[in-house]
Amino acid sequence: MILICIGLAVHQLEAMIVRFYGKKYKKGGMFFNAVICLFAMIYFFLSDEGTLEFPKGVCLYGALNSIMYATGFYSAYAAFKLGSFGLSRLFTSFGVIVPTFYGIVFLKEPTTLFTYIAFVLILLSLFLMNYQGKESSSQKISFRWILSILFIVISNAAIAIIGRVQYGVYGNTYKNEFLIISLAGATIALLIFGFIFERDSFKVEIKHCLVFGALAGIFNGIGNLLTLITYEYLPISFISPVKSGAGIVISFLVSIILYKESFTKRQLISVGIGALAVVLMNF
Repeated sequence: MILICIGLAVHQLEAMIVRFYGKKYKKGGMFFNAVICLFAMIYFFLSDEGTLEFPKGVCLYGALNSIMYATGFYSAYAAFKLGSFGLSRLFTSFGVIVPTFYGIVFLKEPTTLFTYIAFVLILLSLFLMNYQGKESSSQKISFRWILSILFIVISNAAIAIIGRVQYGVYGNTYKNEFLIISLAGATIALLIFGFIFERDSFKVEIKHCLVFGALAGIFNGIGNLLTLITYEYLPISFISPVKSGAGIVISFLVSIILYKESFTKRQLISVGIGALAVVLMNF
């Protein structure tokens, strides 16, 4: 449990660095996210205990996954820059719906009553989040923010599905190689798009993104390492729901206490329902 708590803190620090950079420098963020992917990739090089091998099939899955990683990292950066820290973390956690639906429909994975209850709770949470009534909130939901959240949900779902397919073919044999290719491809893609669309901000970004991007990437790697370590002590069926639900609650505490974001009563109730739904989705 101590390791889980430390892991949650590390991932929160990563998200806070991403938000800080976006709010402070207000740049596109392609180069910044490329640095994050680069340092996250380095972790998987260092953590590999055998000889790295790259079969063609793993390279193909990794190449497809790299597109989703690039989209997910950049979209998360945009969401934190454009909208609420707490709401962004809540809505992106609902991305678990898509891979769960894929598992039920296409992989014929077993479901429980909790799965269907979670679907209903997520819909209720979304309704309460958007129905304001006469209450006021400091959180303005813009179209660009909604678009960013949508891309995060789609990319995270695709990452989970591609990962499941790759695991079904190769198991854990080439796990590090798969992630190395995914993150390396994302790094290259973000650099290319950065030079195409954000060339004017390169000098400003490169001056700051190396430090903040490296820190965020290192925290990402530490979080992955702690997750792997906790699997040696506790079952995944326990760790996943605890981390998901607690992560949402912690994100909202950070947004309220540190960032002074205000939410309506309905939004706070929605957060509680959403956290419960994510927990139930993992049972």
